[in-house]
Amino acid sequence: MIKINKIAISTLTAAGLVFCSTSAFADGAPFVDQNPIVAVNNEVGIAATGTLMNYQEHITAVPSDIESGWMPGFAVKYSLMGDYFESMPSNMYFAIHYQFSSGSIAYKGSVGSTPYDGTDNATTNRATARLGKGFSLSNDMMLTPYVAGGYQSWNRDLQGPYGYIEDYHSGLIGAGVMFQYAINPRFVIGANLEGLAMIGGGMTPHIHNGILGSASFDTSGQEKIAANVDYRAYGQWHLYGGLSLTHFNYTGGLLKYGFFEPSSSTNLLNMDAGIAYQF
Repeated sequence: MIKINKIAISTLTAAGLVFCSTSAFADGAPFVDQNPIVAVNNEVGIAATGTLMNYQEHITAVPSDIESGWMPGFAVKYSLMGDYFESMPSNMYFAIHYQFSSGSIAYKGSVGSTPYDGTDNATTNRATARLGKGFSLSNDMMLTPYVAGGYQSWNRDLQGPYGYIEDYHSGLIGAGVMFQYAINPRFVIGANLEGLAMIGGGMTPHIHNGILGSASFDTSGQEKIAANVDYRAYGQWHLYGGLSLTHFNYTGGLLKYGFFEPSSSTNLLNMDAGIAYQF
């Protein structure tokens, strides 16, 4: 986490030096000759995040595990849109996004057949990349379909006398569509719909030196809806934020010696607010 923070801060610091040395924008003059939607799609940024996680296993033999709570974190992003290659269509779009979250969330369930309430010191990581093309609907509206891929993980660290650690992970692949509207040359709002397949997923319990092995998950779905805003505050510096809701299921799978990981559902409500540099 520290390394990624240093990379993001170094990038923004370098961008700030470029900004300060660029006399064309020294007075915060507007980019009158640039489409504001294309402008916000050419940014590098860092944001503070907050994620409300709700997790529930689907099982009836013993009390189902339920977890819920807030996890603070941070996110970094980098996106490009433009005519970068002569052989490619105009307004090609590329973006990468990484988010780290960590926090203590409430656990209510069981260990084996024993009911147990505790705390999960949870840590999640999610990295995605997008590739698409923007279609101008008017001078101030754009629709951008894209394909996407990535990876997500969750380290579940249950505390207390019955504590244990489990690692969940999954690959991601799918598509989405992004709609953006420029209210004025400085202020752009957007909405995003995304559907991903969770592939190659699994869970490894770190119990008794890994005696139970790992469970492999079948392919399942992940759906996400998001809304965001971007405001050009001064020169090439932007303030941005957003709200998103993500839902997905892990299918569960067999472990060794007759044990199994049950299927589950997860909902993530995420908020972010940050600063970006337009290039």
